[in-house]
Amino acid sequence: MKNSFNTHFFKILLVGLMITFLSACTEVKKREPAIYLIPDGYVGSLYIVFNAPNGKPPKYEGNSRVYHIPSSGVLVTQMDANEGWSESSEIKYFSVSQSGKRAPISTVSEGTPDNTRALYSGGLGEAGPIFGCTVINKKFTIGTKSQRTDLNKLLTIFEAIKVKNIDKKLFEDMC
Repeated sequence: MKNSFNTHFFKILLVGLMITFLSACTEVKKREPAIYLIPDGYVGSLYIVFNAPNGKPPKYEGNSRVYHIPSSGVLVTQMDANEGWSESSEIKYFSVSQSGKRAPISTVSEGTPDNTRALYSGGLGEAGPIFGCTVINKKFTIGTKSQRTDLNKLLTIFEAIKVKNIDKKLFEDMC
């Protein structure tokens, strides 16, 4: 009887430990809030390349990361990819005029009118080799529906870096 009790106790203990370890592995971290500043009138693909030692240093407004996209549409930054979950209210997109005035940009949804300039946010990805390195990047597309689907305005990250003449030095020491 005692042997049966010990066997049952150890089985329950083992199952409890497995559940504890598995739940610890599935914990998803919360990412930092973010502000994306996009040049006024920009249409097409936008990219953020992360973990570049020679890229733009981290910038914050309060507790929000700030990604100031240059007119080339490709931001190369020292910041990491900021993975995890966040509330949609913690992610803000703005169109920025040359004088620095910000205007909110809406994200694409099912109800977005075709003629409204809106932003479609893609996920994180890897691309490479770019100057010999595999890079972590995030892609966005901005414009009206016809502009967001116009293949002449949509560039891959490789095309964007070449066409926009992005400085190779930004990618040094990434790999």
